[in-house]
Amino acid sequence: MNSIENNNNKNNNKNNNKIWLITGTSSGIGLELVKKLLTYGYKVSALTRRPEEIEKEIKEIQFEKDNLLIVKTDITNNESVKSAVEETIKQFGRIDVLVNNAGYGLVGSIEELSDSDVRKIYDVNVFGVLNLLRNSTPHFRKQKSGLIINISSQMGWDNMEYYSAYSSTKHAVNAITFSAQKELKAFGVNVILVSPGGFRTGFVAGQQSNFQVPSKFIDEYSTQSFIEMFNKYSPYSKGDPEKAAELLIKLPTIEELPNNLFIGSDSLSAAKQQLQSHLLEAEKWSDLSISTDY
Repeated sequence: MNSIENNNNKNNNKNNNKIWLITGTSSGIGLELVKKLLTYGYKVSALTRRPEEIEKEIKEIQFEKDNLLIVKTDITNNESVKSAVEETIKQFGRIDVLVNNAGYGLVGSIEELSDSDVRKIYDVNVFGVLNLLRNSTPHFRKQKSGLIINISSQMGWDNMEYYSAYSSTKHAVNAITFSAQKELKAFGVNVILVSPGGFRTGFVAGQQSNFQVPSKFIDEYSTQSFIEMFNKYSPYSKGDPEKAAELLIKLPTIEELPNNLFIGSDSLSAAKQQLQSHLLEAEKWSDLSISTDY
């Protein structure tokens, strides 16, 4: 048993009365989080497009059946999200922790990706987050407490070719989160941005609905080689989804919460390198930058 899990076990008796609302719960870190929370006795509202996936996965664990509410939800539809939030509160009385985890990847050069490709990923990765925030914050404001965890990505800080659509959605999540932190602070609501690196969550480009590729490739680009490389190395990512779930469960118990948390050594290293690069670039061209002042 790892140290995080040990600490969580010690704190369970006094913290497992919290109500968690989580999106993107049918696979990956979201699914691991649901399973861990139920094992520890928390009450969980799991929002997903595929309830049958959760129902299949939780057969292997023991938990109080009344502690789980599975809500089939289309997070790109505001009314669907509103209904899911209301159903959660009707079932459990309140929401203490919201985890905006739903999202998917998209690989392709800007030229290869269609207008529809890009709008679809923004609908899920960005507008889905906004829909959850819009419909949950009235309840957080009313109860004067709560924790919101927005899952971004290492690619919300770093950049690489063939990842423009996905990366830009995560940059948007970063900005939304930083604004929400300032807007909700006065109401006792904390908002954390969590940026994972690579985790062994079964992403395989082009083979699952959570990782899309262009319908047509352009030979002049190296997109297909990039996808082959991704598929080759993804199964060997450093990140452990179970440890990520344990860490997320630990966050509400921390006295001083981070505003911005990188999880995974690869995410932390890439973020440091990218931020340092921006600082050096800003310093290099500082004379030009200030030349426009009166």
